[in-house]
Amino acid sequence: QMELARAAKLPIVIHCRPSDKSDNAWEDCLALIGLHWKSSGLGGVLHCFTSTWPHAKRALDMEFMISFAGNVTFPKGQQIRDSATHVPLDRMLIETDSPFLAPVPYRGKRNEPAFVKEVARQIGESRRLSTEEVGTLTSQNFHRFFSMPGREKSS
Repeated sequence: QMELARAAKLPIVIHCRPSDKSDNAWEDCLALIGLHWKSSGLGGVLHCFTSTWPHAKRALDMEFMISFAGNVTFPKGQQIRDSATHVPLDRMLIETDSPFLAPVPYRGKRNEPAFVKEVARQIGESRRLSTEEVGTLTSQNFHRFFSMPGREKSS
């Protein structure tokens, strides 16, 4: 998939999800990005980010965006919230990961795109920004990163 993306001059989207409590999956993932992708200069998105700030920093240094999903609202999501407080606002995206990972207060239900507002609310709370400010900033980031001209500014 990296070869196809490189040929098409497109960024990649990676979901790194460890199967246990170790950081080995993140170490392996970031090492592979460094070895096989960083030199492309195309960057990418770490979708549904779940790891630590040092891992996020390594990805940012390789031109990746960091995307946060509903798990940033979970009671056990403090590590993710801590990462979200350090990621520069111009390098952050938000998402739902629908139909999975419904945010608090919708846990246990099927996740819906409209629930992304809860992700923005949680990040805003951590960053002392309004939900609307987080939504505007991350929408601008999306349009800029995926080269959608004319949509960088909110209306």
